[in-house]
Amino acid sequence: MNLTLDKSTLSVMFENPAFYKDSQDYLCRGGKIRCITEITPENTQKCKELLNLNYELRHLDEIKCVMVVNDSEYMAATVFGKGQPMTQIIYSNSDDVVVQGQYLFETLWSNSISALKRIKEIELEIEPIKTQVLENAQEAASNIYKVIMESKNLSVCCTADYMQLISKYYLDINKKMIEKHHEGKSKAIRWITSINDNKDIDVVNAFTRDPLKIRHTSERLPINFVVSDKYIASTTENTIGGNNFFSHLLLSNDPLYVEHFYHIFNKIWKQSVVAEDRIKELTDSEFFKARIISNPQKSLRLIKKYYSLAQKDILIILPSFNGLIRMERSKNLEKLNELASDGILVKILIIQSQGMDYLREIKKNYSHIKFRTTQINFPIYHRITIIDKTTTIILKIKDDTITNTPIALGITTFIDGQTTALSYTGIFETIWNQAEMFESLKKINEKLHSHKRMQQEFLGMIAHELRNPIQPIIGLTEYVKDKIKDKRQIELLDSVINCGQKLNALTENLLDVSHIEDNIFSIDKKKFDLSKSISNIIKIFDNLLRKTGKKIEFRFNYSEKEYFIVADRNRIEQALSNLIHNSIKSISRKPNVEKQGIISIRIKELTTTMTTFTNSSRYGKKKGQIIEISIEDNGQGIDSKIMRDLFKKFKSTDGYGLGLYISRKIIEAHGGNIFADKKKKDGAKFIISLPMLTKELK
Repeated sequence: MNLTLDKSTLSVMFENPAFYKDSQDYLCRGGKIRCITEITPENTQKCKELLNLNYELRHLDEIKCVMVVNDSEYMAATVFGKGQPMTQIIYSNSDDVVVQGQYLFETLWSNSISALKRIKEIELEIEPIKTQVLENAQEAASNIYKVIMESKNLSVCCTADYMQLISKYYLDINKKMIEKHHEGKSKAIRWITSINDNKDIDVVNAFTRDPLKIRHTSERLPINFVVSDKYIASTTENTIGGNNFFSHLLLSNDPLYVEHFYHIFNKIWKQSVVAEDRIKELTDSEFFKARIISNPQKSLRLIKKYYSLAQKDILIILPSFNGLIRMERSKNLEKLNELASDGILVKILIIQSQGMDYLREIKKNYSHIKFRTTQINFPIYHRITIIDKTTTIILKIKDDTITNTPIALGITTFIDGQTTALSYTGIFETIWNQAEMFESLKKINEKLHSHKRMQQEFLGMIAHELRNPIQPIIGLTEYVKDKIKDKRQIELLDSVINCGQKLNALTENLLDVSHIEDNIFSIDKKKFDLSKSISNIIKIFDNLLRKTGKKIEFRFNYSEKEYFIVADRNRIEQALSNLIHNSIKSISRKPNVEKQGIISIRIKELTTTMTTFTNSSRYGKKKGQIIEISIEDNGQGIDSKIMRDLFKKFKSTDGYGLGLYISRKIIEAHGGNIFADKKKKDGAKFIISLPMLTKELK
C-alpha cells in the first residue's frame, strides 16, 4: 500500500483510533506501507510513531496530494483542514488508473528524502541546503545581514559603487563586524574592489581599516558577491553612484556554490594589490616612470636584467610563433625556463595559433614555462612583457616575418607603474582565460557528442525492448473488448497482465540504470536476516511458477541459523531475484524442456580476503567474515561469447541485459562482489559475497 498525505491529513488520520489500529493489523499480516508526507516540527512525533509501526516513510516539501494506491485499487481525496472529515473521494479499480497512480507515487517517492534524515535536520536544527533568487529588496537586505552576522569568515567582492551603497545603508553592519572580530568571533574580513579615482578613494577611506583588509583589482568585476563559511550572496546589477538598490539576489548555502565563489575570490585576491598601494599610485605623481630605448641590442640586455629582478611572475604576449623563434635564438627562453624552475611564474601567450608542432617541441625543451595559444586573432603587433604587475615592457616589432631578433625589433618602451602594468595584466589574463575556456569548451563539446551518441543508443534500446510488450497489451485488450465473456477472456486478460508486468520490470530496470549512471543510486542500509529474505523470494517464485505450469524445483540449504547483514534489503532482494529470474529463463530455453529444472541456492559463512568496492569505483582488499550465496541452475548455460562482458549493460537481448548489470552495481555498492563460475559446463552458477554483520554489532 502506498500513501501520500499532506501535513494536516497526517494529523487527522492519527486522531482516528481506527486508522491507527488498522495500520497495525495490516502490517502484522505482512503488509508493506510506504508513505510520503511533509515532516514539520509540529508532526515529528507522529512521524516517529509511523516509523515505529514499520512504515517506510519519506519527506517531500509542501506535498498537497492525498492518495492511496495498492496493487489493484486507487483512491484520492481532496486536501482537508484539521478536524474536517473527507467529503469527496475518488475511487477506481481500473488497471489504467491504478498504473497511473502507481507511476505518480513512484515519481514522488524518487523526489522525496528519508524521514530519518528530515527528522534529524529538525531536531538538530540543521539548515537544509537551499538556493534561491530573492526579488524583494527588503528581503534581500535582511538575508545579506543574516549572511554577515552568522559567518565566521567573510570575503566581499564588489565595485566601489556597492561599497558606497553599503556605507549608506549598512554602517551598523560594519560596526557589528568589527565588534565580532574584536570579540574573537570572526576572522579578518577581506574586501576586493576597484579603486580608479578620488571618489573611490573616499569610499574606501570611509570604511574602518581594522579588521577590514581591502585590496584593489584592475579586473572588471562581472558580479558583486559575499562569500562566507556558510553562505554565498550575489547580485549582477549595477549601482551607479550608490543610489540604486539591487532587486535580485542569489542566495545559497550549497557547499558547491560556497566553494566555487570562495575559489573565485581567492583567485582575484592573489592578483590584486593592497588598497594603500593603489591609492598611493593614484595620488603620487612621481609613481609613474617611463623611458624609451631605440637600440635593440641595449633593449635586449635590459630586458634580461628585468627578468633577473622578477620576484613573482613574468607575463609575455607574442603576436606570432616567429616571436617565439626569436626568443629561443636569443637565449631568452633558456633564461626564463631557469627562472620558472626557481619558482617564478612564467606564462607566454601566443596570439596566432599556426605552428603547433613547433610549440609542442618548445614545451618539451622548456617544461617549466606555461604556454598557451588563442584561436581568436587580437590586434596586438608588439611583444608585451609584464613583470610582477609593476613593470611593463613594450617591444615594437618592425617586421614579424623576420626571425633574426635585432633586425626584426624596433624601439622599446619601459614603463614602471602599477596602473599600466595592471591594465596590460588584465588584457593578458582576459586572453589567457579565453584561450583556456576555448580548450575547456572543446573538451566539453567532445563529451557532449559522446553523450549524445550514448543517449541515442539508449533510446534505441528502449524502443526495441518496449515494442514487444506494448503491442500485445494493445492488441489483446482491443480483442477482449469485442468478445463475449468466456474462459478465453480470462486467458487474454492474463496475457495482458503478463505483458504489463514485463513492461513494468523493464521500466524499473531502465530507471535503476539511469540512477546508477547519474550517481544517484540510493542505498538505505538496515540490519536483516539474509536467509529469511531468500526463503521469501523462493516462495514468491514458487507461486508464480505454479500458475505458469513450469516444473522447476528450488533447493535451498535453509536452516535455523541466522545470517545477519547490514544492507538495503529491497536492493539485495532485487539482485537475488534478477539472478533467479535469469536461471528460470535459462531452464526454459533448454531443449530438454520435459526434464525438471533445478535451481540450487546455498548460503554459508566464510573468513576470507575479499575485494571491496565503492560508488567511486575504487576497490581494495579486506579480510573478515563474509556471507557467500551461490545460485546454480541446470539450464542452457551462459554463452562463452558474452562471458567476458556478462555484467555490462546492453550487451545482449536474450536475457543477459540490464539485470546482471544492476545486480553487480547493487552488490558492489554494499562492498561485496559477484561473479559467474567460468568452469561450469552445464547450466550457470553465480556467486555473491557480502560483508557479514559482526557479532559485536548483533
